[in-house]
Amino acid sequence: MLRTNGHPQHHAGPQSWHLLVFSVGGRRLAVRTLEVSGISQWREVIPVSGRTPFVSAVVRLNQTVLPVFDLAATLRRTVGENSRLCLRVKHPLGDMAICIDAEIPVLQTLGLSMIQPYRDRDMPAEGSYAHGQEEVPILAVSKLGMDSW
Repeated sequence: MLRTNGHPQHHAGPQSWHLLVFSVGGRRLAVRTLEVSGISQWREVIPVSGRTPFVSAVVRLNQTVLPVFDLAATLRRTVGENSRLCLRVKHPLGDMAICIDAEIPVLQTLGLSMIQPYRDRDMPAEGSYAHGQEEVPILAVSKLGMDSW
């Protein structure tokens, strides 16, 4: 027969989120590292026609062709032409590429108590955190391209 040691077992969830902080057109954003599959140099895109919101091109990364989600257009920002990086994210429908500023992304760990609801409605977000006077949204990758968030 099995016995316990008399102490209840607690299965605590994560006490913090691991984030990748980057910028798009100078605006600081974050994404959970679990939703990132890589970062590389930006490649030439191939325009495509379709009805998917904010997906108007694909990019070839080695042997893979990925749809490009135009986060800069969603945010009404412009990413510099000469120095860009490709953020590869894990969307439920398959990996996507997002063009980001060439400023090297930074890893950051935040306690759950630091994460607040995101107040704006300009992008899908899982929450936000304060960085000085700036509110940094945490992008909800699974909702990219959906009509409502």
